[in-house]
Amino acid sequence: MSTAVHLNVQGPDAAKLIELASCAGACNKDTPKVEPADLASYMRSLPAWRLNADSTAISRSFVAKNFMAAIAFFNKVAEVAEAQGHHPDLHLRNFREVEVVVSTHAVGGITLPDLALAAMIDGIEVDYSPKWAKAEVERMAAAGADGGSS
Repeated sequence: MSTAVHLNVQGPDAAKLIELASCAGACNKDTPKVEPADLASYMRSLPAWRLNADSTAISRSFVAKNFMAAIAFFNKVAEVAEAQGHHPDLHLRNFREVEVVVSTHAVGGITLPDLALAAMIDGIEVDYSPKWAKAEVERMAAAGADGGSS
């Protein structure tokens, strides 16, 4: 049984993210950071992503079904990143625990190209661990029931 799941971005802002920004290899110290009020709105459109403590990066973590599923995801992310000229940090632990971290290092913060890349990464199909996928569906349902405060 396949556990491939497509966790899509939500809301009108998510579609705009992909249209709005691409580094095309040109993100630099002059690339504007996203304003905090706007960042909160965009983050609601990217429910699988978390803002780090100092608001300089966003990350997404999950458990893949197996090592090959994790590597297949990394390869797909690499294709998207190369096409955008904007590259995330990719981490693999315990052979299937995946973390993707996105920020614009040149500005020390989050830019529109970061948010666009996150939305594109969310469009990549992942073969999740069945146990993780079940827990994630339950977590997201609970977050929706309490207004997203979990």
